[in-house]
Amino acid sequence: MNTAATNTVTTNTGTTNTATQARPARIPISTKAGFGIGQIAGQLFRDTPSLLLLFFLTNVMGISPAIAGTAIFIPKVVLGALFDLGIGAVSDRFADRMPRRNWFVISGLAAPVAMLGVFAVPQASVGFQVAWVMASFSFYMAVYSSFSVPYLAMLSEMTSDPKERTELMGWKHSFGGIGLLLSSSLAPMAVNALGADQRAHLITMGTIGVACLVFMLIAWRVARGIARLPQTAGDAAAGRSALGGLARAFADRRFVILSISAVVMTVSAGIGYASFPFFVKYSMARAEPLHDLGVMAAIMGVAVIFGSPMWVMVSARIGKVPTYVMAAAGHGLIVFVWGLMPRAPVEVAYVLSGLMATCNAGWGTVVLSLLSDCIAQAREDFGENRAGSYSAIWSAIEKAGIALGGTLIVGLLLSWFGFDSVAAKQGLPQTEAALFGILFCYSFLPGVAKMTAAGMIWKFVREPARLQD
Repeated sequence: MNTAATNTVTTNTGTTNTATQARPARIPISTKAGFGIGQIAGQLFRDTPSLLLLFFLTNVMGISPAIAGTAIFIPKVVLGALFDLGIGAVSDRFADRMPRRNWFVISGLAAPVAMLGVFAVPQASVGFQVAWVMASFSFYMAVYSSFSVPYLAMLSEMTSDPKERTELMGWKHSFGGIGLLLSSSLAPMAVNALGADQRAHLITMGTIGVACLVFMLIAWRVARGIARLPQTAGDAAAGRSALGGLARAFADRRFVILSISAVVMTVSAGIGYASFPFFVKYSMARAEPLHDLGVMAAIMGVAVIFGSPMWVMVSARIGKVPTYVMAAAGHGLIVFVWGLMPRAPVEVAYVLSGLMATCNAGWGTVVLSLLSDCIAQAREDFGENRAGSYSAIWSAIEKAGIALGGTLIVGLLLSWFGFDSVAAKQGLPQTEAALFGILFCYSFLPGVAKMTAAGMIWKFVREPARLQD
């Protein structure tokens, strides 16, 4: 395994096409699988607070949705973006002295503390609770960035073959399905089984933090056998100006178009994700919403695991752009239809959740493959390894979009439609306006947004001829 990985990297100097042709055609399955395991940790970090935190702060701690959403949004977007961009630039500049894989150890050791801190909100004044959430979530975002940015950058550097990059992203997304099972199925079900109070959340989050440490260390161990790309003259120039490297990323039209579509998708994903528990409890009127949410999330996780390789095969036949459009538009249509029939039998919800997750696996896998193609082209066209900068910006977009949609927008919309967190804490019903607000947040708004993003990719993104071979 090590020999193949070393040859894969050291033959690509980024200066000639001959080196690219000498690169081995295939990455060992053991490397793809072992490194892909790291995405379980990434999924746990991304999804668990997105799903549980706003619901926890409103329904357990009794904080209003607008205040709770703002407390999460500020550190997740403002500081999260700064952490992403900073780590991306630093990991590019000091890659020869600080291999990207070593960031996995740092983030892994800090993961249990970060997971626990966010839910360890003390019983105090609302002002103190808000300050606690903002401080603990800022630390959480720093830990998350120290893993997510180097991890995505390494995925983009492992091969020059675009088909291999699609397969790598397929492995990543399949393991993301396992992470989805843990974060969105087992976690809420565990919280429900332990009593759904703050203690239940802390036990669950502590366990998830330890799991993140294990998965990050596995990825770190496998990454030791993957040598990084040697530095080119362009890389050295970029290293002298980290901010310049970020600025040059925004001058790449291909990357800008992908980034704009990612903003639309991640904001809509965040809106749907954070409002999902509210949808299950109030729109579907389920007596044990966290348990039922866990069952549906388990179905989603299985659909992602098996759906990702299916979409890899589809993209090999019809191309990446048509595959993305099919999956993203399908996702939007399904979630929109679900909002029109929330009280349908729960078996219908199971089917819809599986179909929705299958589509999610498609656009999620393909868009990352398109991103890795963009990074590879930038290296060919400009003689610079911009993997860290591009990955940092992309990671910042994902986190900021999910935070904007999943905390600030959902919190403000729910409050605007009249959701009463005090009544929720006491188990009292919500108004008709509040119930419509939940439907709007989970179904109608994300459904339209996803179909809009599909149209953007269809209209503006093209696969370069040399990447279609």
